[in-house]
Amino acid sequence: MNAPTHTLRVVFALSMLACSVILMLFIRGRAEGSQTFWLQLMGTSAVLSTALCLIAFRKGRMRLEAVPLWPFLRLFVRQLAIVYAASAFSITGLSLAIIYAITRSGFNALALAVLAGVWLSLWLAPGVAAFTTWRVLSTGTLKRTR
Repeated sequence: MNAPTHTLRVVFALSMLACSVILMLFIRGRAEGSQTFWLQLMGTSAVLSTALCLIAFRKGRMRLEAVPLWPFLRLFVRQLAIVYAASAFSITGLSLAIIYAITRSGFNALALAVLAGVWLSLWLAPGVAAFTTWRVLSTGTLKRTR
């Protein structure tokens, strides 16, 4: 049994939509939670994630063709774990530096930084893992390891 053709594209698109919503919420800051605000937020996020997907999917990229399901799942889960750990560590380090520079409170900065790193990585890692999985599959590494 083969993996569905558009699996990586769906994972990437949903991850980019979640990341663009978080980015728009960060940019807008404390805004009034009106219906207009939410419509603008979702519209802007949809446009941003659509643009990212158009760039990522052009020329048939991130499309699976005749890839066995179980080797694909093993590869994707391994890539997801690696990317999550790397992005959580990176975001935590960057957040710690920024928050500590602003607050000068070590414990509070560390708590917020860890929270930011762990939470933001949940949304970013699937998209990056989808892309890195496709890169491994496009080079033929999976076929050589079977």
